[in-house]
Parts: sequence; structure tokens; C-alpha cells
Amino acid sequence: MGNEEKTAQEGLSRRAFLGLGATAAALAAGAGLAGCAPKARFIEGNSMTYGEANRTGAASDVHNVTDTSWMNPPEEVTSFAKEIDCDVVVAGLGFAGTAASRELAEQGKKVVVIEKQPEDTYAATGNEFASLNAAILKERGVPAIDPVEFYQNFMKITSNMPNPALVMKFAQNSEANSNWYLEPLTAADYETMTTAFFPPTEHQMSELSGIKFWPSVCSFYGECNQTKIVGMNHDIAKQHGAEFLFGTSAEYVIMEDGAVAGIVAKDADGYIKVNCRAVVITCGGMGGNPNMMAYFMPDMAQALVEGESLSSMSANDGRGVQMAYWAGAHLETTPVAGMNMKGLSVPGKMNCLPQAVWVDEHGKRFCNEYYPTSEQRGYQTTFMSRKTKFAVVDNNFTTYRQYTLPQHAGFTATEANIQSLREALDTAYAKFNGTYVEPEKTEGEGGPGGPGGPMTSVEWIADDTLEGLAAQMGLEGDEAAAFLAQMERWNGYCDAGVDAEFGRDPQVLFPVKDGPFYACTFDPELGETMVTMGGIITDGEQNAVDANYEPIPGLYVSGNDCGRRFGTEYVTPIPGVSIAFAMVLGRECGKSVAEFLG
Repeated sequence: MGNEEKTAQEGLSRRAFLGLGATAAALAAGAGLAGCAPKARFIEGNSMTYGEANRTGAASDVHNVTDTSWMNPPEEVTSFAKEIDCDVVVAGLGFAGTAASRELAEQGKKVVVIEKQPEDTYAATGNEFASLNAAILKERGVPAIDPVEFYQNFMKITSNMPNPALVMKFAQNSEANSNWYLEPLTAADYETMTTAFFPPTEHQMSELSGIKFWPSVCSFYGECNQTKIVGMNHDIAKQHGAEFLFGTSAEYVIMEDGAVAGIVAKDADGYIKVNCRAVVITCGGMGGNPNMMAYFMPDMAQALVEGESLSSMSANDGRGVQMAYWAGAHLETTPVAGMNMKGLSVPGKMNCLPQAVWVDEHGKRFCNEYYPTSEQRGYQTTFMSRKTKFAVVDNNFTTYRQYTLPQHAGFTATEANIQSLREALDTAYAKFNGTYVEPEKTEGEGGPGGPGGPMTSVEWIADDTLEGLAAQMGLEGDEAAAFLAQMERWNGYCDAGVDAEFGRDPQVLFPVKDGPFYACTFDPELGETMVTMGGIITDGEQNAVDANYEPIPGLYVSGNDCGRRFGTEYVTPIPGVSIAFAMVLGRECGKSVAEFLG
């Protein structure tokens, strides 16, 4: 049931192509961001390096974000290999695009889906998603979540910055949309699903410092993974008539009289013109475009030190945000969230050890180590020297480590994981005593891993005394004295039940008194994110808005191109909220587009 195709060589008028693009041009000019600005330098890979720019005398290219050539629309295409007519185009086939295209097809709309990945190698990114009250979670006994309570908690931890309509729409529709998304799974598929942090371990907490967390996660790391599940949803969309164009890139949106009139795409055979009344942009962010990252993440771009760079694990080049902007959409005006960018720098693991005491190179604490949200926990290191920091614990740490929260980047205190920690500490102490013997490895033996597993990359140092530990940490003279005084104050706070320095919650005040004592190092290096999470301002229907915050007819943005969902950092009360937002709001976006189309 494909869409009608027409061979065509007709062109677009410049006026039709630009449409509301004049607004975009005016915005760029008004901000002093014309294309004549000098371009920033690059190094290999998806990164923009502060040190490289500094050495060439172009540090301002990073700090002042002068390279905004991505704002310039491409040349008008006037020759097409083929032409297609449909009701709506979905550009990008991640979780949001998958949900939107299926919903639209099920509502009887003529849908064309554009995806740059080839069909035979298509893969979804990520394998678990949060859900409020999915049927499978209820069946397994996971506690129910009040959507209004979730909403209030989420807005609190994100400083009330996200679009409240989108957050509440997610909370109120998570249950129904999770069940809808999982409809095609069989009993055998569900057997491979796990639920991170459930059942809870003995000391697992559900609240800390007034912030709540829930172990309400559908984790698909087995034979039935998310690539398989999204494929099932693609099949449903195809059964309802959706046409999928894999190996095809979206180029720009065609605008006529201020409204969407189509989209230009490109495959191996050339350019394609798709005539439609609505476009849903779900292209997955801008991690592969360091210039865009610098523009949308000025807080991080300006916080970098020499040797650090803006980079991402994602190769998505920001085309979705660009297309919306060229069509007249309003760019986000506050820093866009990045996953793990601020509080969880990739080389450093100390943020994942909140039960410890953290000290800097001067032997002093510098923050609340157990700030409830893991994504914000290590944020203060952004504004500190990049010299080595330390996490310090005593011999009771295997008990203290069990006080966990069910959260993104969390630790699951299973018996096996705690035993692994004990072995790591004992190994460090044996090395300190000179009694360590390297164990023989069984063929094929591998280290533990997976979500919530032990941190196998942590290497501990050990000593019988805090004085000796300070020496092994490289602290001498005044710094060693400051460290010992700090630990004495810390133990006093634990005895009193009040952290007078940084207000750490009394539930998680763990003394460092009983030797042997242990420490691990933390070498901050900032600038990397897994993915970016925003760019375009929309209303509550995910309809992109223009310079005057008025909705642009037919232009919708969902997934990681949609702004105002997380504040300035990916902060969540349940693991997997990113995929959950994309899937749930992707379907809701499909409903909004269907209503627009009538």
C-alpha cells in the first residue's frame, strides 16, 4: 500500500522554499550571527577543542560561538528524481518517530517515514525506558505511581524549567502509551525483560532530601531488545499503509504562505520531493555537530579548560533542528540538556560513589556528595580545577554502599555486586600489605557489567591509617593536615546527624572511622555527552512556534529535537526517562498532527 509516486523535474520557487525562513534570517542577523563570522577549528571526530582554539589565538570561536553557518539554509533544489504525495512526513525513526508514524498510520493518515539508516542495519539507541504503571510492571508488583505526584517531583528537580504541558502529558499518558508500544510482544519476549532496581534491595531508598525516585523501568537487554521492539512497531505502521524510506536523508522543509507544504529528501538515486501538509521532525539531536553544541550549550562551551572538548557519542548532526529553524521555528533560549554532560564526566566514576566522602586536591570537601539526583551530583566539578579528586571510605563501606536510589547511573546493591566490592577493597588492602597474589583466570571469564553493576574500572588504594592514606593520595604538609581535620569534622557531623558544611541528608551520613581506609581517584574531564536533548521550542502539542511564539501550521517537533523537556541537564527520577519521553510524547505528537490534518 505505497504512496503515489510521480517522476518530476519541476523546481521550487525560492519564495516557496524559504517560507518563514526570512524570520530565521532576521533572527540570525539581529543576534550578530551572520555567515561572515570566523569559523572555529576542529580536530578529528565530533569535537571542538578549547586547547586547539586557544593555541591558534581563536579561543573566542569557542567561547563566543561565532561559527553559526549551520543557520544558513541550503540551496534550493530544483531537480527531483521522484515526487510523492502524502498527508504527513515523519523525519527520523527513533523512538519518537516510531511512535508518531505508527499512531498516524493507525488513524488512517497517509504517512511517509524518512530514515537515514539503511533498513538492513537499522538499530535503536538504548534498551530501557521508564513507565508509569505499565501493565507488565503492575503484573510484576512494581508500585504504582501517581501521575500528578510524578509531575510535581519532576518539575521540582528541573527547577520548573520544562514545558509543563509536555511533562504532564507524559505523566498522564505513560501507562496507556507504554502498553500500546508493547502490544506486539509475546510471553517469550517478556521473559527476557527485567526491571532495574526491582525488587528493591534491603537499604534501597525511595526518597532523599525531599526528592522521590521510582524503580519503574522496562529493561530490554536480552534477546528481545529495543531494536526488535521498534521493528515490531514499524511493521504495524506498514500494515496500516505507512511507507518507509530507509537510507534517505531529510534536507529541508518546504514552506508556502507560512505553512508546511512538503519536504525535500535525498537517497542514492537523487532528490525526492514529498508534498504534504505536515512534517514531524524527530531526527535525534545535534551531538555530531560541535558548532551547534557550542551554540546551544554555552554554559559548557565556556566552562571548558585546555584539552577538553565538546563531543558526543551520537553522530546525529542537528539536521532536524536546522530544518525547523529554516522553516521559522524558535530556537531554545536556555542551555540545552545533555545526557551525563555535567554531573557524570566520562573518565570520572566518583559521582557513582555518593556514599563516600569526596575531597579535592587540598584535602577538603567541596559539595554534598549524596545530592539526590545523580545527574546533578558532580556538577560542582565543572567550576573547579581538573586536578585529581578523591572518594574516601572506611572498612564498613560494603554496608554503606547498600544505601542506594533507583536512578539513572545508579548502583544495584545485589549480593553479587556487594561481594565484588568487598573483593576489590580486599585486593587493595592486600596490595598495601604486600600479600597480594594475582588470581588465575578461568578461560572465558569476564568481568561483571550491565546496568546497575559494580564499577570494574575503580582501583582502590588502602592504608591502616588516615595519615598513611593521605600520603598515598599525594597530600603533604598543610594539605595532609587539612585532610585529617576534614575527616575529623566529617565524623563529628555523622555523630551529630547534621552536615554543617554541605547539608548532606542524615539518612546517608556514613562515618570514616574504622580501618583499613580506602580511597579512589577521580580525574574530571568535561565536555562529552551521550546525546543532546533539545533545540526547538514547541507548544504543548509539540507544534513548533515562530519568533512570536505562535504555532507554525503543520510543523511538529518531537524526541531529542524538541526543547523544554528536561531543563538544562538530563535529570530524572526514574532510569530511562529519555526513551520514555520520546516514545510517549511521540505518540501524543502523532495524535496532535492527526487532529491538525482532520
